[in-house]
Amino acid sequence: MKKKFVIILLALAPALVQGQTNSVIERMRRERAQMEEQIARQEKILTSTESDITSQVKNLNVVTAKLKERTKILDNTRNEIRSLDRESSRLEKEIKQLEKEHEQCKERYADACRFYQHQNANNNQLTFILATESFREMSRRARYVSEYSGSLREMADEISQKKDTLEDRKAQVEMLKNEKVELQKIQQKNEEEARKEEKQQKSLVNQLKNKRTNLKKEIAAQQKKMNDLSKEIERQIQLAIKEEQQKNKGKQQPQEDVKLSGSFESNKGKLPMPITGAYLVVGEYGVQNVAGMKDVKQNNLGIDIQGQEGAQARAVFDGTVSSIFQQGKGQIGVLIRHGSYISVYCNLSETRLKKGDKVKTSDIVGNVQTSEDGTPILHFQLHKESTRLNPSDWLRR
Repeated sequence: MKKKFVIILLALAPALVQGQTNSVIERMRRERAQMEEQIARQEKILTSTESDITSQVKNLNVVTAKLKERTKILDNTRNEIRSLDRESSRLEKEIKQLEKEHEQCKERYADACRFYQHQNANNNQLTFILATESFREMSRRARYVSEYSGSLREMADEISQKKDTLEDRKAQVEMLKNEKVELQKIQQKNEEEARKEEKQQKSLVNQLKNKRTNLKKEIAAQQKKMNDLSKEIERQIQLAIKEEQQKNKGKQQPQEDVKLSGSFESNKGKLPMPITGAYLVVGEYGVQNVAGMKDVKQNNLGIDIQGQEGAQARAVFDGTVSSIFQQGKGQIGVLIRHGSYISVYCNLSETRLKKGDKVKTSDIVGNVQTSEDGTPILHFQLHKESTRLNPSDWLRR
């Protein structure tokens, strides 16, 4: 029974290993395809042809963001190649062990056959069985002959299974080698694209370095706008919190809000990007250096997401519109409450929402305003009540 069980396992082993190897490859292919699709969509996001400082800074941010995404896919491909190498190495070791076991099986089978033939040379099976004085001994000898013959068949089956398993492992190694060759081609292509983007980035940095004084003035002006916007957002949040507190005065926090807060928290890192179509994150959260210039910094209190023409803001989670406010120059900001959490969508040209409206995940919040140089940039913030959060920790990027 034990031998039969071993033979069954040997029969299943090639399928199990092949499934494991295929699973690794398919997962890597799927992740790579998603990243390549994102890169392809990002190529549609164009830089401005204007030469003023504002446009050049935007262009630098776009190129830097593209290079960052390109670096991600390069790192991912390197990890894939290392994974394939590890899997190949594991299979190569298994092949050596299988070859050793296969030879041992053949030797045992040959020894057993020689012994069986030697016994049959002296006595044929029938003579061996009948040459006994009792029926009990005759039955025992008959069983012995049957079991020995069965053992030989099982040993032959085991040799066959070992051979099949060995051939399967070799096929798996060959498949991994072919996959590695394809990955190296992709890697080479992306390295070439990265070098072009690095060259473009360096050119833009050099142009801006020659305008360092004006650049710092422009950055300072942008920072003032950012600070003024954030003050207005904080004011709107405080108003929304105060209104909520007055509404729930003397009551416990509504169970719906508690559930919504918990559900929002459980989706950390899984929330959809708050913009439709192709996008690039051209402004990261926190204090960041302008690429290539350590002495020029920007402090972003959310993230800036550049999209394509016609881009729209969309809700990152179920919630209720708690405020709609004017930013200036016709720009609109929208606050959506998700229990204790608040998402903020700024630089909108219009919205059809009104205060108190219920929204679902990915519902359209409004159209992203396009600046004079034709770039639609959504400014997005995330808060837990009055505490500002890093949106990148919560979004699926």
